[in-house]
Amino acid sequence: MNFKKISFVLATSVLTFTTATNAVLGPIPIYLNTEYRTDAPVIGSIASTLTFTEIDIKATGANTFLDFLATIPSIALSNPQGNVPGVFIRGGRSEDTLFVLDGVSMTSADSLNGAIEYGLTTIPLNDIEKIEIVKGAGSVLYGSGAISGVISITTKNGAEGTQGTVSARFGTHNSKTYILSASGGGKDGFVRFSHNNYKTDGISSQKGNTEKDSIKNQSTQIKLGNERFNISYLKSRDRAEYDSFGGADGGELGDTKLRKVTLNTKKTFSNTWKSKISIAQTKSSRDSGINAVTIGDKYKTTNITLFNDIKIDEALLNIGMSKIDDKNTTKNKKMSTNNLFVNWQKNIKSIDINTGTRYIKHNKFGNKAVYSLGAAKYLDSGIKLTASHGTSFKAPTLKNLYGWDFSGDAPSTGANLYLKPETSKNTELGIDRQHSWGNFSAKVYQNKVKNAIDTEGVWNTANYSYKNIAKLSTKGVELSINTNISGYDIDFSHSQNKSRVKDETVQALKRPKSITNLIMNKQYGKFNQKVQVIKKSSHDIANNLKGFTLLNLSTSYDINQQAKVLINVNNATNKKYQTVNGYNELERTIEMSLTYNF
Repeated sequence: MNFKKISFVLATSVLTFTTATNAVLGPIPIYLNTEYRTDAPVIGSIASTLTFTEIDIKATGANTFLDFLATIPSIALSNPQGNVPGVFIRGGRSEDTLFVLDGVSMTSADSLNGAIEYGLTTIPLNDIEKIEIVKGAGSVLYGSGAISGVISITTKNGAEGTQGTVSARFGTHNSKTYILSASGGGKDGFVRFSHNNYKTDGISSQKGNTEKDSIKNQSTQIKLGNERFNISYLKSRDRAEYDSFGGADGGELGDTKLRKVTLNTKKTFSNTWKSKISIAQTKSSRDSGINAVTIGDKYKTTNITLFNDIKIDEALLNIGMSKIDDKNTTKNKKMSTNNLFVNWQKNIKSIDINTGTRYIKHNKFGNKAVYSLGAAKYLDSGIKLTASHGTSFKAPTLKNLYGWDFSGDAPSTGANLYLKPETSKNTELGIDRQHSWGNFSAKVYQNKVKNAIDTEGVWNTANYSYKNIAKLSTKGVELSINTNISGYDIDFSHSQNKSRVKDETVQALKRPKSITNLIMNKQYGKFNQKVQVIKKSSHDIANNLKGFTLLNLSTSYDINQQAKVLINVNNATNKKYQTVNGYNELERTIEMSLTYNF
């Protein structure tokens, strides 16, 4: 795939296709906003971003955060029963997707591969207000790890007055979900409580046996505060049964526990200067083996960040610093990172500009600077042209360096103290066209990762360890159309991706070459019907894992203003498929839920 050639052809074809219209794409105004991790409101006009509200999330009928991600266009989710889940954005590796919850990274310090792993199941879905998925390099704004993309999650605060929600959901595989949330608030402050309990008998995670591997997940979050101060406490536990190698059922259980405390305080110095301090501490552990009797190490991450939003001459300047400490408290292994970042945004007539840099000081890997530069140009004909380029950085995790089995002070399985940090360069060009009938968008991108961390040797043996591979290159095209035809809201997207490790000739594992997604939604009085078709090409040519097409159906009925019934059918055609060799994905699932607001 020739990146320069594709960029030229795509730009030419779209400009030829578009015609004049009264619809106008206007720049996003500069304003002070502390909703997101980086307080960067203009980035949405330049970066490739998907945003989902609470209503969007509920419409999917998802039980967990992972269920929700499975419905997202251009996301290659691998969530097999009994294996580690992974989220692949634009052909990048799962461990290069950064997850941020209320401004704090959710990537676990005890991860085997740098990804969030089982921590994905600990996010309380019913407590989410908004999800923003930013594609491409994001280290300047979000820090280490944001090489392929960022998934930023904002949870709810207490609303004005008192209100609550109860929901019960039942479905196939003996799945049950119970949700309770309640909040109250006024001018002096707010408080919010939410609890989510989900369990299912599941299916057999591997071929070769008929037993089922169950999943039990529960999370509780309490959040309180006012306009200047808030504190939250999240406690979650996920217990997932899995099979040993070869499919034998030995009663293995992964028991993951997480506790997170976050404190935010804000100060407004003037109409043009706002400041915020965020302090968060996350403690996690994972026990495994037969009946989870193998006690895993305990890990702790502490994150302290200062943000400043300064408005100067219709421009927004973001200045901040952070200190992040990761520690294996069981074996007393630790590392720390200090960051200083600056980001500047301004609209100059018909051009949005966003540029920034981050200086990273790591106690084990020295100093590193990353940068980003983006611009969006608005034309009178309703066309928006975007271009961005940025670099990223990602340090190895504690488990990458020290392994996960210890003999005294000597590291063993998986350890490699000589690993180098990953770095990347990401470039994107895009065209958006606003028509009277809807919107058309096209993007081309390229991301080159140097010293990507991979594995070598045989799993669960002494020769298994991490290593740096020379280079991982991903490049591709994304097209999307949003329109309304005869009352049907239609969203169509298609992505074509080439992801290759240097000197290899096949697509990287778990990353389909193409993903096509079609969503049709229509309101009939109190009924709302949604149809989604997702088609993905092969995830693993070497093991003959063929592509698949999934049909998801959803119907909701508003009984009244307080009560709603939802029927959700995922994989309606009962397609049997795998995204990881040897591990099964769920077959057809049918669920019905009743939600009552009071």
